[in-house]
Amino acid sequence: MANCRQCGAKLPSFTFGEASPYCKTCQSQLTEESQPQEVDALPVQSSLANTTTPATFALLGINIAVFIVMVALGASIFDPDTQQVLHWGADYGPYTLGGQYWRLISSMFIHFGIIHILGNMWCLWSLGRLAERLLGSLSVIGIYLLTGVGASLVSLSWDPMRVSAGASGAIFGIAGALITTLYFGKHNLSPESVRRLLGYVVRFSILNLLFGLKAHVDNMAHLGGLVTGLLIGLFLARTFTSSVEERGTQRRTIMAVSALVILVLCVPVVKAKQYAIEFNKGQIAFEHKDYKEAVEHLQKYIAERPDDDIGYAMLGESFQSLGRFDDAVREYERGLAIDPENHYIQIDLAEIYLLQHHPEKAVPLFGKAASVMEADDLYSYGSALAQTRDWPEAERELRKSIALDGKSKASHELLASVLKSEGKTAEARMEQVLADSLPENPPSSAGASSADDK
Repeated sequence: MANCRQCGAKLPSFTFGEASPYCKTCQSQLTEESQPQEVDALPVQSSLANTTTPATFALLGINIAVFIVMVALGASIFDPDTQQVLHWGADYGPYTLGGQYWRLISSMFIHFGIIHILGNMWCLWSLGRLAERLLGSLSVIGIYLLTGVGASLVSLSWDPMRVSAGASGAIFGIAGALITTLYFGKHNLSPESVRRLLGYVVRFSILNLLFGLKAHVDNMAHLGGLVTGLLIGLFLARTFTSSVEERGTQRRTIMAVSALVILVLCVPVVKAKQYAIEFNKGQIAFEHKDYKEAVEHLQKYIAERPDDDIGYAMLGESFQSLGRFDDAVREYERGLAIDPENHYIQIDLAEIYLLQHHPEKAVPLFGKAASVMEADDLYSYGSALAQTRDWPEAERELRKSIALDGKSKASHELLASVLKSEGKTAEARMEQVLADSLPENPPSSAGASSADDK
């Protein structure tokens, strides 16, 4: 620890900006001409340039390493899809609240593409070093993890059905801890340094919260991390009045108590969002083809979330798999009332209409969903068109189906029948010969009717 050049008093070991060789008393006695001038620099620039910040580097390294491994194993570098981020540990209420609580932590190291991680890592680099210089390495790691979990809990409380990931909640937590620590802590800092640092962090928080108002940004996670950080920082601020030897113990105690409080808060969140757990159970039962159990759980989910078209889609498909077509139609129609452009509900509902011999109802639904159809769906669409005697359109859709799956015997046979009805005898004969050369394959149940059935 250095001493004052003039009176010999011990100088503070912690400072931002350029360190003065004089204590505050001697500085006030110096003339304006002889007094050293404070460097007006951002807190993330020269004032931290010579500071070792291992915790910040470690957090940066983990985030970057996880992203590199994700990309190396097949995730998109620019826009990984939902299933990819879920596979790596993104936060999702039905999974997290359904028992995969580790997602509360793993999600803060997962990112939606390179732009997402670059922005977050720049913010972590800026605020992490500042917090580590002020609070120490262990405190920064504790704040990152605890506020990241706090961010996830608030996000789950607001909307447990969205997929969320990224370090931003924890970064807002670091910002929150800095705000209350700088404002309430008794630092060896000049009022001007505190004002400048505090203004920097507050501006960061406000601007990024405003940015988070745009679509597809989990701003509730940002708010949850910020509030959690503000509260933790409020207690950390009190440790600056203690001796250096006592601060470490006090801060570890604060982190431990904070972890316990957050753990306790998980209980009411799980209870309040029980419907997300029901959705998860219904999804698992559906994947195991236990459709009766899937119906039970999904009905409980829908009772709590009557505005979710995805829930109606899964419930309708479960009824359809059980052969309860009227129930399936009812659920599909409810789903389409919420989202008329849900193509997958349109296709499933059209398939049932076709089974119930209502091709006139099926055709417009198939037409709306044509852009996402696969070979079997196009075959069913062609069958519906054929049953309404729209031969040219039926031919077109069946040729699309064959282009995707040229080995479908049923598609070639139906196309041969359509071509015959159009008077294209030679083409019909060629399609039938091709169909006869192919092995038997079961046609889709909805499209089993030939063009001559009606």
